[in-house]
Amino acid sequence: MIEGMRSTWFGIAALTPYIAMKTYWAFGGNAGRPAGDLGAEMLANGAPEALVWLERHGIDFTALGALGGVLFLVALARPWGERLPRRLLLVPGWAGALILTPYGTATLIASAVGFRAVEEGWSPWVGYVGGLAFAGLGLALALGTRSYQRRTRPAPVLA
Repeated sequence: MIEGMRSTWFGIAALTPYIAMKTYWAFGGNAGRPAGDLGAEMLANGAPEALVWLERHGIDFTALGALGGVLFLVALARPWGERLPRRLLLVPGWAGALILTPYGTATLIASAVGFRAVEEGWSPWVGYVGGLAFAGLGLALALGTRSYQRRTRPAPVLA
């Protein structure tokens, strides 16, 4: 369980700057992003009105997703998570690790080599914050899922 808790704290540390940045933007902050009404931009890009409503009330849905990731990491590490069906945590744990780690790593590399988003006005540090969050969560999921898988392995059946 110690290995699982270490991965949980690592994931929390990786996600905290991302959650803070997205919450700051949801409350109207513009540091790092182009100025303007984020809700109007979301609507123009086809976002559902419920997400725009959340954004305009200081709740970024991706920050909620990151908090969900933290809860998932905690479930992998704590004893109450071991009472859940193994596949309920193993399948999304490994899938998240396999998707988020390369995505976050690619985002970090793109930011490091100076790749800019199509839209002007974005600060380079935004890519680092996002890349570290996704790569960190992916790595934490891999470590936490591996630990969970080992701890919850069924006992061998003796004939």
